[in-house]
Amino acid sequence: MKFVYVGGRRCLDFAGTLRYRTSEREELLTDPRLLSDWAVQAGLLDAGIDVTDDDLAAATELREAIYRTVNARLEHRRPQVADVELLNERASQPPLTPRLLRSGATRREGTVSQLLASLAADLLDLIAGVDVENVKRCAHPGCTRLYVDSSRAKNRHWCGMGTCGNKVKVQAFRARQRAASGAR
Repeated sequence: MKFVYVGGRRCLDFAGTLRYRTSEREELLTDPRLLSDWAVQAGLLDAGIDVTDDDLAAATELREAIYRTVNARLEHRRPQVADVELLNERASQPPLTPRLLRSGATRREGTVSQLLASLAADLLDLIAGVDVENVKRCAHPGCTRLYVDSSRAKNRHWCGMGTCGNKVKVQAFRARQRAASGAR
């Protein structure tokens, strides 16, 4: 499976592994191996790691805490106490760290626990920094991805132009075509 990384931060990309949080939920982490695949494709690890069902459950628990916490921030609310405790606990654990090899190259490796610690720490770093003011929700109906708007004018509307932005523009174009042919 190819994952989409449009959030501008790994914690937001991770929150996007449950894409639609409405009636048509699109869960992308349906198997423990997919968490490992996601981390490798995200560039957090150089090779896959072993992930158990319990690890995947912990990862989805963290993912949902990240999502709820960012949404609380967007809605000017306080995050849930349980989410704050989980995020702080995870972020206090040892994160993924690169290793220097004798050849002089580096290798990114670690455990699921370190991966989750890195994602929680990334969220805390985002919240503590200036980028948090530029975090937005995708404007495409149904899409619930979060992203950092790094556009110069800060007027980005969709999680990604190649995903939701293109769909919205195609729908608008077709609607204009139907309206024009109906007027004839």
